[in-house]
Amino acid sequence: MAEEIQIEEMLEYIWMLEEDHGKVESTLMDDKFGNEIAEKYLSEMVEKKLINLSDSIIAFTDNGKNRAKLIIRRHRIAERLLNDVLEMTGDEFEAGACQFEHFVNEEIIASICTLLGHPAVCPHGKKIPPGECCTSARKNLGPVINPLSEIKSGEKVRVVYVTTKSHASLDRLSAIGVIPGLELTIHQKRPSIVVQYGETQLALDKDIAENIFVRAL
Repeated sequence: MAEEIQIEEMLEYIWMLEEDHGKVESTLMDDKFGNEIAEKYLSEMVEKKLINLSDSIIAFTDNGKNRAKLIIRRHRIAERLLNDVLEMTGDEFEAGACQFEHFVNEEIIASICTLLGHPAVCPHGKKIPPGECCTSARKNLGPVINPLSEIKSGEKVRVVYVTTKSHASLDRLSAIGVIPGLELTIHQKRPSIVVQYGETQLALDKDIAENIFVRAL
């Protein structure tokens, strides 16, 4: 079991390096895991046909990429659950997500994903690989959590998370109180989206409203 967890940790790291840099050099694995561990498990991963290793460049096989995708999906869904629902932060948050990714099966992940409204990104703005439940939901079901831009006028909602990558927009929303947990009402949809909370009315551009995810009350 410990060996499988180590392999999963390395598959996850390869995915993230590939995501950020496009190609993965084996020396980066040495820096992360230490030369002895990296060399041992990279060899095992080659034998298991999870990766190919050529001139110190690591590349996923189809089997390895599919396995890494599931690990990343579990980890980032766990981050959304711990951040949005349990409101965990810091070391406890990251440790919880790491444990979650190794021991929770896809059926439970699908249930959590559905509860959260099939989120597209983790709290850090990284893409969450979609699962079968996400495809099915797009065809048949309304998600639990939706972008504010899709909510009808007059409905009352609670902000669950904000995914905008613009620091200026995020800072502005935070400064005026549009943060997870805020309850607001959609006052109007056209010509602009206007929300009301307390005595405050706020007009939002559609591109900002698309990045504010809410749950109906």
